[in-house]
Amino acid sequence: MQLNTKDRGVRKQLAAAVFTLLGASIGHADPAATNPQGELKSLKVDPALLGPGAVPRQVPSEEATYSSAPMSSLPAIVAASGTEQPWQADTGFLYYKEGDGRIQTLEAVINLKKVYADDSNLNVKLTVDALTGGSPNGAMPSKTVQTFSTPSGNSLVAPVVSATPSQPQTYTTPSGSVVTIGSNGQAVHSTLYTVAPGKLPIDSTFQDQRIALSLGKEQALGTANRLSYGGAFSHERDFMSASGNVAIASDFNDKNTTLSAGLNLEADSIRPIGGAPVPWSDYGQFLKQGNKSKRVEDVLLGVTQIMSRRWITQLNYSVDASSGYQNDPYKILSLLDATGGQVGYLYENRPEKRTRRSLYWDNKFAFDHDVVELSYRHMTDDWGITSNTVDLHYHWSFLDGSYLEPHVRHYTQTAADFYRFFLIQGGPSLTYASADPRLAAFNANTIGIKFGVPTGSGSEVSFRVERYIQKGNGPATVPTQLQGLDLYPGLKSWIVQGGLRFSF
Repeated sequence: MQLNTKDRGVRKQLAAAVFTLLGASIGHADPAATNPQGELKSLKVDPALLGPGAVPRQVPSEEATYSSAPMSSLPAIVAASGTEQPWQADTGFLYYKEGDGRIQTLEAVINLKKVYADDSNLNVKLTVDALTGGSPNGAMPSKTVQTFSTPSGNSLVAPVVSATPSQPQTYTTPSGSVVTIGSNGQAVHSTLYTVAPGKLPIDSTFQDQRIALSLGKEQALGTANRLSYGGAFSHERDFMSASGNVAIASDFNDKNTTLSAGLNLEADSIRPIGGAPVPWSDYGQFLKQGNKSKRVEDVLLGVTQIMSRRWITQLNYSVDASSGYQNDPYKILSLLDATGGQVGYLYENRPEKRTRRSLYWDNKFAFDHDVVELSYRHMTDDWGITSNTVDLHYHWSFLDGSYLEPHVRHYTQTAADFYRFFLIQGGPSLTYASADPRLAAFNANTIGIKFGVPTGSGSEVSFRVERYIQKGNGPATVPTQLQGLDLYPGLKSWIVQGGLRFSF
């Protein structure tokens, strides 16, 4: 099937959509491609492709951190074949803020792309972000005051400031940690925080910075095949990730059908602040180990098909297998007696292997001026989590080249097999357990809008604002002393993003 030459406007839109879908199917997202945040790149990527290193581990859920990339002004990304193009820069900032004093993020991104005369292209992306605020530590709310230590601490007892030199000496480090040097010469750290009755335990001292760099190259192999390859590096205070990827795409059926396959390998180094806790150990004992590591292998198979002159569809199937350290070193579980009274806290333990399978279906429908994108994603893993995502964008173009893009997204997931709100003392023996809210059952909705304005040849200024609301349910059976408390308060957040595209 060939497109009629008289349908030039629709054909141009579909060509751009092909480019977008092809890029999504063969270009694996680098370990620093996301946020809590949303993407600032012009090509939308299936979130199933994002390796575990892609998402800061302190945010509430992998789903909450993903916001589909806004569709760009589509005709702007269509280049004449065989002509070297100037560098195209996509720059942006993002501000993400959760309610109740929880995580907030500031992020800056610059993505540079160069298309050469042989139709090969080079991508360079730099991301810098900073996270601050509070992160749930996994413990349950209580009707009494609870006291916790930050990850760098090693005691739940605050040291007493001494008045005489003969007693243990106490001082405050530049980071704000209170340290006592005892008579035996050992240091006791006690950066403590307390949680009021009825409140979700949150470590409000959390902060992190990240810098990430990725490089990607795409080139033709003959007239019908394209090869892409690249690598990425991401560094945080307690986490480092390096990855490499390669993919190939092949066109046939008069270039109306594209088959693609890709492979991504990732190596992560986890260096928890204060050390990695011993799984199942007593939180108050502060038993810590050294650094940990993890490996991730992703495989992707995809097909892109032009169904008609106004409809293009893409279907991806991906498998993500990770092995190594899967625990969150900063998450604990409440240990309660039969009535719900606080007995203590234990560090979590998760399986050392996880395999996720994802089916992603994306559709773009071109009208005379507008484009509608509708996608569906189904993910399941061997931890017992199943998720479904429906995502809708409407790209509404105006005569002056500006556009509005409303966006609606619905997400739902089941809980991991080993997810527990809390543990009961003397209860059944468990191999794995975690109270991380990212592994709980919940549903979430995102609604927002983006506005873009052309500012010259190939240039554009855009602004996006979205509201994210997550809801879940508490445990089916609640012990007496926990009744009346909000055990799963959910999450609400704002996402504000601005961008500038230009050529040079």
